[in-house]
Amino acid sequence: TDRLARSGYESTKTSAALGTSFEQYRDIFISPKLAASHEKVSTDSTASSALQKMDGTYSALDFGYGISYDKRNQKFQPTDGFITQFNQSLPLYADTPSLMHTISYAKYKTFTEDVVGSVKFLGQNITSVNSDKDVRISDRLYLPTRRIRGFQKGKIGPKDGDDHVGGNYAMALGFEAALPNLLPEDWRTDVSLFIDTANLWGVDYDKSIGDSDKIRSSTGASASVFTPIGPLSLTLAHPITKAASDQTESFTFRLGTSF
Repeated sequence: TDRLARSGYESTKTSAALGTSFEQYRDIFISPKLAASHEKVSTDSTASSALQKMDGTYSALDFGYGISYDKRNQKFQPTDGFITQFNQSLPLYADTPSLMHTISYAKYKTFTEDVVGSVKFLGQNITSVNSDKDVRISDRLYLPTRRIRGFQKGKIGPKDGDDHVGGNYAMALGFEAALPNLLPEDWRTDVSLFIDTANLWGVDYDKSIGDSDKIRSSTGASASVFTPIGPLSLTLAHPITKAASDQTESFTFRLGTSF
């Protein structure tokens, strides 16, 4: 993973995981997983002294599990219901052990045949188990671009010198209105309007790094075009609020599965 341009480091990671998922009770799913990894982290000469101290190799064995309550009417492009998920990662052995928690919620509702509304929430935190060690730079949190559209990937939140170093805490709340009948059916294109809000903050290795505890927000429109090779997503977004160190991006597109 090359993050020299935005976060001042690169890493080589080899890992293996074994997991499963099963319906324990009606609509309640359990997902345990065991993962082992070995990683080499390298920083460049422009990184801060705190980041350069994280150069080295790291091994870890983690146990993770997830619990989800899924009441959606369908998994792909749901139009009604909700899903709540909780995930936790616990270190069984690690050179830099840390705990990570994730909670997410999504609610869908059909208002009319022309409007399907949704609200989505994401909350995450990662903390070091040992008070004398910090969360590894490659384990720090970043917000996915689908959670805060209108901003460049990995370029919001705490900034150490020229590097965006992620945070210990992340939050995102988004509202979306899908308009399934706006365009003719043979165009195979779904259009939606959205408002995204998010925050990424907390630097355990340097409490003085500021300008991160600020709500970011954006609004815009997106379109999913269903092509023979998969859905193509196009997004036009306009940031409403941001921190001075954030990097914006008005237009993006990606090819892949859309949910």
